[in-house]
Amino acid sequence: MHWQSATSTLLQSVISGARVGLVTDVDGTISPIVEHPDAAQVTPRSRALLSDLRSHLALVAVISGRAAADVRERVGIPDLVYVGNHGLEWWAGGRIEIAPEAAAFRPALEAALDAVRAERVPGMLVEDKGATISVHYRQTADPAAVHARLGPVFEDLAGQHGLKLFQGRMVFEIRPPVDVNKGSAFHHLVARHHLDAALYLGDDTTDVDALRMARHLRETGACYAVGLGVESANMPPAVRDNADLLASGVQDVESFLSWLLSACSASST
Repeated sequence: MHWQSATSTLLQSVISGARVGLVTDVDGTISPIVEHPDAAQVTPRSRALLSDLRSHLALVAVISGRAAADVRERVGIPDLVYVGNHGLEWWAGGRIEIAPEAAAFRPALEAALDAVRAERVPGMLVEDKGATISVHYRQTADPAAVHARLGPVFEDLAGQHGLKLFQGRMVFEIRPPVDVNKGSAFHHLVARHHLDAALYLGDDTTDVDALRMARHLRETGACYAVGLGVESANMPPAVRDNADLLASGVQDVESFLSWLLSACSASST
C-alpha cells in the first residue's frame, strides 16, 4: 500500500501519539544511490524537512550502515541522534560509542581486513568502518560475477575469523557475531526516548530487521510503529514483504516527509 493511501488510517494513528519518533536510513532513502559511496549526498529538501521535523517530534534519528561519524557529517543536522554500523556505533556526547560486545572483535576485523584486501579486484572499494568492514563492488566490471565468486570466499573468510558476512545492495559486510542490527537499534531508540508512536524508513536488506521490528512493536502494543519501505528498481523483495507502507523512491520520501511536517504542524495548533 502506498503511504498516501494510509494518511487517514495507519499514519493518522502514528501522528496522534503523544511522543512520536522518526527514524530513517540514509542511502536509497534520503540520499539517492550513486556509483561511488563517497559521492552520496542527502537531498537538500530531505535535510530541510528533517531539520524542521525535529521541533515537532520527540525524536528524529538516522540509522545507517555507514560509520556513525560519516553519517553525522553527511546528514549535517545538529541535535539528531546518529546510529552507525547498523546499530554497533552511536554518536553521543560529541564522540563515538561502540557497543561493548562489538569492540572485542576489532583484532579479528583487522585480520579479516588484510585477507579481504588480498581479494580486491579493480573497481572494488574496501572500507574499514571500525566496528565493521564493507566491500563495495558496484564499480567493478562485472558486479554479478564478483558477487558469485567472492560471496563464498568472504563467507568462509568471515567464519575463519569468528565473524559474520551480510550482504546488501552491491556490498558485502563483515560484522562481529553479535545480536545487533537496525531492528534492535530501532527498538532501543523507541525505549530510550519513551516513544508511543514511531516511523521507520528504509530501502535495503539491512532495513528489513527494522521494518519487522516496527510491525512487532505495533502488534504487541509496545509502540504504534509503522515501517515505510522505499521502492527502487533493485529493491530487495524482503523490503516489500515486510514494509507496512511504500514510498516510490527518494523523491517520494521527500513528499512523505513534507506531509508529515504539515500533519504534525496542524496537530500542534
